[in-house]
Amino acid sequence: MRRWLLVWLALCAVALGNALAAGAPAVPAKARVALVIGNGGYRNAPLANPTNDARAVGDALRRMGFQVVSLENASLRQMNDAVRQFGDALQGGVGLFYYAGHGVQVKGRNFLVPVDADIQREDEVPYKAFDVSQVLAKMEAARNPLNIVILDACRNNPFVRASRGAGGGLAQMDAPVGSIVAFATAPGAEAADGASGNGLYTSQLLRFMATPGLKVEDVFKRTRVAVKQASGGRQIPWESTSLEGDFYFEPGAATTAAARSADLDDELWGLVASTGQPSAYRAYLERFPEGKHASDARSLASRDARAPVARSDADASRTAVADAGVARTGAPSGGGFSFSAEEAKMDQATPEGREREFQQAVAALACAPAKRNARVRIALDEPRGGAFAASLAQRLRQAGLRVGAAGDYLVRGTVGVQARPHRLLRVNEVVVNSSVALDSNGGAQIASSLLRDESYAGGDVGATIGDLMRAQASQAALQLLTQFCQP
Repeated sequence: MRRWLLVWLALCAVALGNALAAGAPAVPAKARVALVIGNGGYRNAPLANPTNDARAVGDALRRMGFQVVSLENASLRQMNDAVRQFGDALQGGVGLFYYAGHGVQVKGRNFLVPVDADIQREDEVPYKAFDVSQVLAKMEAARNPLNIVILDACRNNPFVRASRGAGGGLAQMDAPVGSIVAFATAPGAEAADGASGNGLYTSQLLRFMATPGLKVEDVFKRTRVAVKQASGGRQIPWESTSLEGDFYFEPGAATTAAARSADLDDELWGLVASTGQPSAYRAYLERFPEGKHASDARSLASRDARAPVARSDADASRTAVADAGVARTGAPSGGGFSFSAEEAKMDQATPEGREREFQQAVAALACAPAKRNARVRIALDEPRGGAFAASLAQRLRQAGLRVGAAGDYLVRGTVGVQARPHRLLRVNEVVVNSSVALDSNGGAQIASSLLRDESYAGGDVGATIGDLMRAQASQAALQLLTQFCQP
């Protein structure tokens, strides 16, 4: 084993990373080291795709200049040994850990399940499964400028079903400085193994990893969109990032040219124009107060009664002309979208619009009186002072449920928040994920909701987070109620 480690270290020392784009803090061009594990050969609950996924990821990383060590159907001892050697091999370059297989969370900690695991009770998990935090600890100790952890490990877990303390998915994790942690699905949720070949998440990840000139954050963002579309919204990948430099799996000559020639005004407007989010329009105006699309942005942002946006006489005149043109012809504006459609979205995005939409939907539900008056307790793991739980409780009370410290039903789950600046556009981005479920007192799941909302934010990131949380809580309440009220 020692001889094998010395050989691997020697190889890693001569491996060079690919060149990075100019104009942004870049990760030094040093060794790229990866540990790839695929566990599918479980005795009691085999999985079809993890070994295929691990082989495909390993092959792709080797083509991208990584020194890769791969394990298939690993025992706990093999996983521990491999991670120890992986940590020793990290030498100030790029470290990547990929795992596909069963995973489970217990009391907020994430564990990867070896193929030889015999787990009968929750308290056995820390001794019979691999703690993901060990990987992060090795990466922090190596002081790498950039580390990537990819966990396609949220598959339906059969090992600890009898325990109420163990979740079906993985728990939210914060990425250490200089790292990105990517999950196949949102915290607390489960991911599909896939019908054939590769799992849904990894198949899309491989596709975008191979795209030249795509930054690592954009690789995961495009993967998330593709998985969400392919699963009909049932699976939504999630990331936590604290990266301080740029990294490209496949740099490509087009990267720097695109960065120099891109029209940032048009690019940002293209991202926010159809969101229906007041915060996104305000973010555009803060970044480009005299931009090409400022009049459109002011018109849309001012529809949020809580944060009216002042506009100049010239803006008002231009917007009036644009509105008149749309009224006459119904044609899209110069921004490439229809004001009438955007105004409908804005109506729904305001608090008044959400209130009206929720009450109309609840009134249409056919719900038995016993369910309408059920007692419910809410226990969510969430940051930022509990805005999501408070809004969810308000909505459930509006529907007639009695929310309190005790109840016949339990709403449990996690809410995650990410806020970070977009390096190129220099505007804040905010993401809110929620994964909640309604359980009976006996632990049987009755209803569930999995949601993700993103918005570009202005200077007041906290207000944007609060807006997204309240809007998402309203959506989650309606989804839970709809399923709960079914006969």
